[in-house]
Amino acid sequence: MKKVIILLSLTCLLVTGCSVRKLDTNNIDKMVKELLVSNKKLKQQEFNGYSYYCPRGLKFLEKADYNAILSDQYNNVYYLYTDVVSYYHKIPNTYKEDRQSYYSKKISGKKNGYLEINEVNGKYFIEAVYNYSKIEVFCKKNNLSDVIINIFSLLSSVEYNDNILETIIGDNILNYEEESFNIFTTTKSDSNYLDYVEKYDNIKSNDNKIKDEDSLDIDLERD
Repeated sequence: MKKVIILLSLTCLLVTGCSVRKLDTNNIDKMVKELLVSNKKLKQQEFNGYSYYCPRGLKFLEKADYNAILSDQYNNVYYLYTDVVSYYHKIPNTYKEDRQSYYSKKISGKKNGYLEINEVNGKYFIEAVYNYSKIEVFCKKNNLSDVIINIFSLLSSVEYNDNILETIIGDNILNYEEESFNIFTTTKSDSNYLDYVEKYDNIKSNDNKIKDEDSLDIDLERD
């Protein structure tokens, strides 16, 4: 009788665990779908060959031509990379869903990408790609919804200027032949972003405030 009770208890635990996981993923699926169909006309940030909308609540720590680092009200740090070379050459989406991840979903359509979430040291590392732009964020579980909203509100608003990119890449201003970073490949816990987060957290703990962009000594170049 005891064995039967134990088996029933284990079965209930497994079923409950699967239900919770499915509920979480269903909520994320619905959230991302709604964010991607929303039509954002407002473009706050103009760069050389592209533009995007920066959601309220996010502020810039660093800006560069094709990289940016932002933070939110919870002090989560967002690393943004815009791959204009892959966009120009229409590199196909080669992402493969990972069943071992906390969440893994390929996004297909006129604009494509993926969302992958992995647990790292008790927190969650988010990698999101859409329309040839990528955001990486390291956050607590209770911030996941807000962070995902910020991520796809920004990524879904990215627009490219084909005429400008034709000039830039055609004139070799951007050396795309040496570009080796594949935006559709996840970096997981090996990301350079995690090194940045450690440096950033050390700065905050020493100064008890966010430094301005001129005082942050961070290398934004990707390997």
